[in-house]
Amino acid sequence: MNLKRNIITLFSCFLMVACASTTDTEKRPVWIDNANSVYADTDYLTAVGQASKRNRASKNATANLAEIFYVNVQAETKILTEATKQESALGVSMESSTSLQRSIQTDTEQAISGVKIKESWLSPSGEYYTLAVLEKRQAAMSLNEIIMDLDNSTAELIDYSINTAPNSIASLNALRAARDEQMARHMANLQLKQVSVSGVPIEISSKKIERLIAKKLASMEVSVDIEHKKHTKTVQSGLAQLGVKVVANANIVVSAEIDITEPTLIKGWYWLRGSYELSLSENGQVISRKRWPLKVSAKQEEMLMLRLQDRVNANITQYLTELVSDSPTL
Repeated sequence: MNLKRNIITLFSCFLMVACASTTDTEKRPVWIDNANSVYADTDYLTAVGQASKRNRASKNATANLAEIFYVNVQAETKILTEATKQESALGVSMESSTSLQRSIQTDTEQAISGVKIKESWLSPSGEYYTLAVLEKRQAAMSLNEIIMDLDNSTAELIDYSINTAPNSIASLNALRAARDEQMARHMANLQLKQVSVSGVPIEISSKKIERLIAKKLASMEVSVDIEHKKHTKTVQSGLAQLGVKVVANANIVVSAEIDITEPTLIKGWYWLRGSYELSLSENGQVISRKRWPLKVSAKQEEMLMLRLQDRVNANITQYLTELVSDSPTL
């Protein structure tokens, strides 16, 4: 009888626990709708994730928290790069823009490396909810380190440009890289302001570096060595638009070459294909060379060369920009 009584008592306890567990599961936790009531927003960043599986819900919560850092900064990145393209002689290349996006993503990953899944709940409908929590102080420390590294890198690049660079292209490339570092630093500072009272004061902004670039371009004296007189004027005009002084004889020389195939007639249209090459030499040594594909068409064969020249005229400033600011292709 005692054994039977004990089994009945134990079974009753199981039923009580089971009932309590069901009640807890059905009760929606307050942190799902108001995480700040549990983790104060003065000290933490929080985000909730939802999915049919717990690990997926946790990943979603972490991604939602990362989005807090990323979305606003990504929008600012577009504004900044577009403004720089319009205001800068060298603009922002596709390479620089891609590098900046990659830098922001890396900074975000580093900043949220301390994210922890603090809460989870399985709803009666079978959906998992999880709460990702990031301590603001820890994220701020990580972002401060990133900003310090970018400032140090900027200072080194500027020093190299002024004191060590072996030629004008290397000097301009260093300044462009320094500007890109400060643009990345600006974005990291925006992220820092989301987890700290204030950001880190800027010692040298990307705009100041733009002025150094403009000053460097203005100090350059370049001569143009091209046989075709009309095309010489095209290149001279493009250099002037960059702020470069064109003179009769200089240590820095720009030359150009057009390589084209024989015209072909396809379905009533004449096609002309080839390439356009610019090279830049300093003290007799080629320091940068770039080549671009060309393709034009016309109903009359005699119009092909005119359209080819128009194509080069329309793009000469961009070609010269790439020649003096992108990584050289020799």
